[in-house]
Amino acid sequence: MHQTSHIRIDLEAVAGNLRAIDRSVGPKTGVCAVVKADAYGLGAQRLARTLTGAGAEKLAVFSLGQAAEIESASSGVPILMLMPVRELPTDPSVARLLATGRLELVVVDAHQVDALASIRLGRPLPVHLEIDCGMGRGGVTPDQADALLDHVLSRRSLDLRGIYTHFSAGDEATIKAQAAVFDLTLERLKDRLGPRVRIHSASSGGLVTSPGQHRDFVRVGLAWAGWLPGDEDDLGVTHSDELGLRPAVTWRSTVVQVKTLEAGSTVGYGSRWAASKRTRVGLVPVGYADGYPAHCIDPENPHRVLVESPSGVRSVPVLGAISMDQIVIDLSDLETSESLVGCEVVLLSDQPESNVGLHPIARRAGIPAHAVLTSLAASIPRVYVADSLGGSAKESARRSKLEPDVSVGRALA
Repeated sequence: MHQTSHIRIDLEAVAGNLRAIDRSVGPKTGVCAVVKADAYGLGAQRLARTLTGAGAEKLAVFSLGQAAEIESASSGVPILMLMPVRELPTDPSVARLLATGRLELVVVDAHQVDALASIRLGRPLPVHLEIDCGMGRGGVTPDQADALLDHVLSRRSLDLRGIYTHFSAGDEATIKAQAAVFDLTLERLKDRLGPRVRIHSASSGGLVTSPGQHRDFVRVGLAWAGWLPGDEDDLGVTHSDELGLRPAVTWRSTVVQVKTLEAGSTVGYGSRWAASKRTRVGLVPVGYADGYPAHCIDPENPHRVLVESPSGVRSVPVLGAISMDQIVIDLSDLETSESLVGCEVVLLSDQPESNVGLHPIARRAGIPAHAVLTSLAASIPRVYVADSLGGSAKESARRSKLEPDVSVGRALA
């Protein structure tokens, strides 16, 4: 099948990011790699193998289905499931995880604890107690944590493996305030906790801003892909550099048509953009159905792409409204007499300071950076490469862009 768009995932960069995170937190702190939502849309099975191979001691997912999907690809490490459940299915993959004690569940209230404790597995079920210290989402409130802990400890069929919280933001002030609540709660609970109970609170956002929250292990998602949430306010570029992170994802397409519009011509639904002069434009066959952000919060700061033309790489604006499966780009500033049809277009760049990087796109669209990745359509081929082979691997990746789900070079997964 002919494909005009592909997502390139650099597994060497992913592995390097995981190792950089591991070094930054030190030998007493482990790394749990979060691979929920199909590893942020990048392919959970392939990424699970890469991340565990690079040293992740645990993986985290949201649902039982996600846990089952990576059961065989997770190299025998435990899988923490973040969604509270009250019953367990008979899925063979889930059954294997339970039989080996690799599936670790989250407990949030007494009724759920009773439901899980009634399940007979032939071995204690590993659980983590979640405390809500300000997120206002899942977990037990701090004032009820003592009673819930006692309830868990009274059930011999449950094995308490961890206590954790999740911060509502990655900035230092928010983490400090919510960590203080967590610490006060832990102070009350500590005499009832055994040596196997591990404490965890930090996610990608707190890796640099709050090293005191690294505790027994950190839960990281966006960071293993090469970005920190703080990049959204222009602070994270320095932090990413400090950790040695390298963006691992590039989204490419091609120009499929070029034409010239006369002054006064409009582009797209609603005729939101009008040419002030004679303008050469290009058609790129991707749109919001592929995951390209349909919204741009500031018309004066439109979405942009990089065009790799015979005269060089140039950043150009997207014109008018985003269509379901196509965008129109401004080619007026590309000085070349050669045809631009077939030129490659970078929609999402792996270059940290690019204006078509993950965080600039997210800022223009007014959405979280994570949403840019998770919105990428599953129908777009993922091309997995390793950069350790240098340019040859990169060129092979480009030649392989028409083949879905291919590996290039010395793949790590």
